[in-house]
This record gives sequence, structure tokens and C-alpha cells, in this order.
Amino acid sequence: MGLRVAIDLDGTVADLSRAMHDIAKKKFRKLQDADPAAPPAEGTEGALPVERPTLRDLELSASDLDRLWTHVLKQRNFWTTLDEMESGVIARIQQLADERRWEVLFITTRPLAAGATTQVQSQEWLAAKGFRHPSVYVVKGSRGRVATALDLDAVVDDRPENCLDVATESPAKALLVWPGSTDTLGPGVARHGVIVTPSIGAALDELVQMDRVKRGGVVRSIKRLFGK
Repeated sequence: MGLRVAIDLDGTVADLSRAMHDIAKKKFRKLQDADPAAPPAEGTEGALPVERPTLRDLELSASDLDRLWTHVLKQRNFWTTLDEMESGVIARIQQLADERRWEVLFITTRPLAAGATTQVQSQEWLAAKGFRHPSVYVVKGSRGRVATALDLDAVVDDRPENCLDVATESPAKALLVWPGSTDTLGPGVARHGVIVTPSIGAALDELVQMDRVKRGGVVRSIKRLFGK
């Protein structure tokens, strides 16, 4: 039997931060005035950015953030417009699910945007990126209780607090996607056995290894059952 896995959407496989950053730059005149377009430095044309732009980079006030979210959630079917955190990662999840017979659930706390329901918009985005018949669960409250209720083997998320919920409130393994320095994480992450990975691709590699260990344990149990 393959793994039962829940994978968070925003910040884990869907690049909400970049989308919000770009919309904010267009919406707020003060940001445009403070950061006028400049020609690339010599020899850097076409080079990839060193770091992914985030909404935190803009240091918006609480009122500006409220205005930004109000603007974004008025956009029809906004949740279908995001890029992947890593190109092709949704198709890779589908491939692993097919090859290794995983049961994959996508989870999110996304607020409702104009258009279809959050669940439907998320399903349409996943299908467009290469995952057939996606299951999406819009959750409230602890991810740990969700993991227990659904008998999950693992949960992949980009928020340390969600991973700690999983690690302390369920038997599921928590995998934290954390591209930054691990020095910024609290001691509870390591103490509770959360697996920290620098990318969603690396998290998928960890899941494959977990799957191999689980299958090996099942084979050994069967052999013992038949006296082999």
C-alpha cells in the first residue's frame, strides 16, 4: 500500500507570494515611485533572479495589506492564476502517485475569491498543471487533527507551526519546505522530528524514501507471517 499524503498549496506548490508581490507593485503608486524600472547590469541580461520576490520585501502597512487582499479577492478565479513554486512539480506529484500508488490530498486555508468556490478554483489549477482528478480540502484549525482524522502518513507544508501541529497531534510525519536558513527555526521543529527540506522537490524525494521504508516493512511482515 502506498503513502497517504497531504500537500499544502500556497508557499509549498503554488507561488502566492510572487503573485501578491507583483500585484502590489502595480497597485500602489508609492512602490512604483520608490523602485523605478532600471536597465539590467552589464552581463546580467536574461539571468535568473537570485532570490524569489516576496510580499514581505515591500514592507506594506497593515492597512495596505488589507487593501491588497480586498483587491486580489475581487479578481475572478484568482486562485487559478498562480505559478508553480517549481516548474513541473504538480506533474511530478501525479507521476509519483501513479508509479507508487500514493493517495494524495491537497490542503489549503485559502479565503474565498470571486468566481468559483475555493475548492473548485484550486482543483482547476491543479488539473491545469497536470494532476488528474485532484482532491482539495479547505481546512480550518489544526493540520494535526486533519492528519489524524484522515489517517495520513505524511503532510508537506511551508509553515513551521502547521508542521508542529502535525508532529505533536498526529502519528503522521511532517515535512517542512523551508528554503531559508534553518537557524531561523525554533528548537521545537528539530525536537519533534520535523523533516526540513529546502524545496518541494526535495520534500518529494523524502517521501519516496519514506515509501521505500514502508514497503520494506510490509514485505518483512509478510515474510514473517509465512515463516520465511
